[in-house]
Amino acid sequence: MIEWFGENLWAAWLSLTFVLLVLELLMLDLLFLMLAAGAAGATTVALAGGPGWMQVVIGSATALLMLGAVRPVALKHMKKGSEEQLTNVDRMAGLDAQPLETITAEGGLAEVDGDTWTARTAGNFRIEPGMAAVVESVEGAIVYLRPVPGIEWQDPEPRET
Repeated sequence: MIEWFGENLWAAWLSLTFVLLVLELLMLDLLFLMLAAGAAGATTVALAGGPGWMQVVIGSATALLMLGAVRPVALKHMKKGSEEQLTNVDRMAGLDAQPLETITAEGGLAEVDGDTWTARTAGNFRIEPGMAAVVESVEGAIVYLRPVPGIEWQDPEPRET
């Protein structure tokens, strides 16, 4: 049995390659794919009749090269979006906010896009409940709001006819 394993070490490397590929399909972070490339390199050396030490060296060198040179570039390209594509908090700037209580530079609460946020003013002013406000920026879990200028319409005095 041990003799067969020694003569057919390529089968062990090939099995390791497939196991690593299955793990990569589960994780999707390109780590196991790079290790699978190393195991595939060792499989190639084994099929070519190379000694066991050479299989380990070529497999390890291939895996390290893939991890150090290929994976960072591939991850950068995978996570790259278009410049105008805003996600999560970045897209909140400019959204309307409804003050739930008086908001000052020290604190307050506001509803933005259906969620309640800790809010502060983005300047030296007060925003009262019912006033129109817009998100200026977001830092952590705090939205900074500015009031939306508006016209205060008052009922005209009734005229006598």
